[in-house]
Amino acid sequence: MTKTADKKDDYTRLQNLNALFSVIGSKSTREETLQLQRTLSFLRENDDSRRMPAKSFEHCVEQVVRFHFPNKRHFNYTHWNARITTIDPLWIRASVVEFVNSFQNVNNGLLLVSGLRESMLKHHKRWTSKKEKLYQETRSYIEELVLHHAANEQNLSVLFF
Repeated sequence: MTKTADKKDDYTRLQNLNALFSVIGSKSTREETLQLQRTLSFLRENDDSRRMPAKSFEHCVEQVVRFHFPNKRHFNYTHWNARITTIDPLWIRASVVEFVNSFQNVNNGLLLVSGLRESMLKHHKRWTSKKEKLYQETRSYIEELVLHHAANEQNLSVLFF
């Protein structure tokens, strides 16, 4: 029996991250990227759980980053797994400000945000147009906070996956 990809599936998130990195300046070849996609598919097929423990998921995100940027051992990024935090404006603001402050002496940085949609759906069964609007507003809020708190010479990006 083959397991199908699900929006909430951590392996799908990792595959999405792999695909995104392949088009935004990765050092990996097309073949290497496809090999990682196949590896993640194999892992999904052999894992009964759709959701990894938070620590394992964090480790896998780090490995995908290292895979694509091997020469940048200290690639400036922070991963924010929104599934394991409370999603309210004050918590989001504090997390984003902490992210920006962690890059005070760095010109380039990347905030990887995963599980935001899932976190917003926690206590509801269906994704509605109202939820979608709130999700889009939350994404915009996060992006605006990064822009507002970053120094003029900084190039900080936000990647939702």
